[in-house]
Amino acid sequence: MNSNSVQNKKIIHLKNDYSVDVESEIPPALRANNPTTSIPEPPVNGGLFSGPPATGPWGAIPVYPTTTNMIHNNLRSANPPPGAVFHYPGGQNRMGNNYIPQPGIYWLNDGSINADGKYNIKMTDYNHEVGDKH
Repeated sequence: MNSNSVQNKKIIHLKNDYSVDVESEIPPALRANNPTTSIPEPPVNGGLFSGPPATGPWGAIPVYPTTTNMIHNNLRSANPPPGAVFHYPGGQNRMGNNYIPQPGIYWLNDGSINADGKYNIKMTDYNHEVGDKH
């Protein structure tokens, strides 16, 4: 990537852009079907059997089954290509359990003279860091 394209990235992100997520006490990776509902704790032993938690290498690793957690925490451990942790499935939240928080994603809110209104465009901030890793 040449230095010219890096400079263009910085120009695109304006102060008027705003996050697609709403503020909440619950971290994005732990949100269930809305910003105010937390997902339950992962079951012991992955829910496969009862008893004390398995501690060996064969034991299940507790994982919060949310799209945001899988992308931001689990995918990061696989050394993904640049920008991969900002790709989310679907573009719209549908009724039901399809709420997906999108940390690092912003609505483009260009306040320039040439803009006749708000664009319906989402953009990324590659410098964004997700808070708590679970």
